[in-house]
Amino acid sequence: MFFVPFMVAVIALVSGRARQLDAEEEAESARRIADQEAARARHATEEAAENEKARRTAEEEAERARHAAKEAADDARRHQEEHERAATEAAEALRRAEEARLATERQWFEGVRPECHPSEEDIVQMKAKYLYSPNFLHFAVVGSSGVGKSSFINAIRGLSNNHSIAARTGIVDCTPQVTRYPDPRPNSRIVWYDVPGAGTPDVSDWHYFNTLGLYIFDCIILLIDNRVLESDLAIIRACQQFINVEVFIVRSKSDQHINNMACDRMPPGFDPCDIDIDDETRCQFLQIKSEERTRFIDETRQNVRMNLENKNFFPQKVYIVCKDAMLAIWNNSRSPRAIDEAELLNDVRECMRRCMESAS
Repeated sequence: MFFVPFMVAVIALVSGRARQLDAEEEAESARRIADQEAARARHATEEAAENEKARRTAEEEAERARHAAKEAADDARRHQEEHERAATEAAEALRRAEEARLATERQWFEGVRPECHPSEEDIVQMKAKYLYSPNFLHFAVVGSSGVGKSSFINAIRGLSNNHSIAARTGIVDCTPQVTRYPDPRPNSRIVWYDVPGAGTPDVSDWHYFNTLGLYIFDCIILLIDNRVLESDLAIIRACQQFINVEVFIVRSKSDQHINNMACDRMPPGFDPCDIDIDDETRCQFLQIKSEERTRFIDETRQNVRMNLENKNFFPQKVYIVCKDAMLAIWNNSRSPRAIDEAELLNDVRECMRRCMESAS
């Protein structure tokens, strides 16, 4: 009887212990699950925090990028505005400079005195450059390119173009700089200067007179061609400004032009140098040439007079000459081509006399 209760108690004890162990295992399992869930929760929280941090970082980077892009755009806009402003200012300055240049040139050719005057230092330097001597008279021969200045200087000095001391001549402008030629006649006190042609790339119309220092000469002989150019008028106006500089207006190459005018009226193919021309044709040519000579003289004088009047310049005579007639007169010979050569030489001598008297 005692054994049965004991066994019951043992069984109850074992059963209780088993239940306790089961409960402990279940509790341990629940704890492990709770720990795992807690770990997953912490990991999820950490991931969420990192994602949030990454999001904020991305937003900050995006904001910095937007700010940098805005600054770059602002800088580019400022630079563009500055560039456009500078370009506008440069264009305006260029426009004002061009207007000023045109206004100055317009005033010059309309007879308004230019503001540019050589200083005493400029005059001294130019006189030294051209070997100016108070014991001599200094005559400059000027004019546009190709008008025949070098040939004129040779002729007025009594030299042919092929003489050993003659000024160089040619089809193109052969005078790159002002060239000094003493007069070859004994006891002559004249020095001639061959001046580069105006209107070339090296010598512009506007700066011709002042740049080349023509104000230091005692006399200027201005050679003109078919038309009176603006550069010719500028020289005349400048000579009137400097009262010590006398100017002669000379129409050169008259024989060539008269001959061309006469040939234009002859039948096609006519050659005045043809030795086989019959007497009737030759007489016809000489008659036409005489008529064209008269027309050429009248038109040349009228052309010069009108140009001087249009610029309100003082009236001046124009001397119509050719080099061959000049040479003939210097050699005490007569030339059928002569027009104003003798009068020009006489007036040049008179100019020399006046210059010498004023210097004494």
